[in-house]
Amino acid sequence: MIERRIEVMVFDGCPNIDLTLERARAALTDTNVTATVQLVHVESDDDAKRLRFLGSPTVRVDGADIDASASNRDDFGLQCRIYSVGGRLQGAPPADWIASALRGESPRSASSAPPARSDCCAPSEVES
Repeated sequence: MIERRIEVMVFDGCPNIDLTLERARAALTDTNVTATVQLVHVESDDDAKRLRFLGSPTVRVDGADIDASASNRDDFGLQCRIYSVGGRLQGAPPADWIASALRGESPRSASSAPPARSDCCAPSEVES
């Protein structure tokens, strides 16, 4: 059997690391899927480009980003990443997006983009 893998890709200092890891573990519990959760530190813009890193935090299940809009983007770099969920901006993707990916469903179609806001890396939810 192939080992499933959740990669939580971050840069040092991201305030949403713990929340993202918590949501990844919640998705595992919700789906009863066995997978490893791997924290991947992205340390430079060169690494970000090589890894196709769209910002911190990025979550991939078996190598695929959980956000469908990621496949159309090329703005790789050391930057904050926020997720638009139900009209609100969040600093971490929801557990149900991760769970959907673990179940083999298509990535959620939502928008995530590096925001032009100075508070983009604030932990928890940000009003839009």
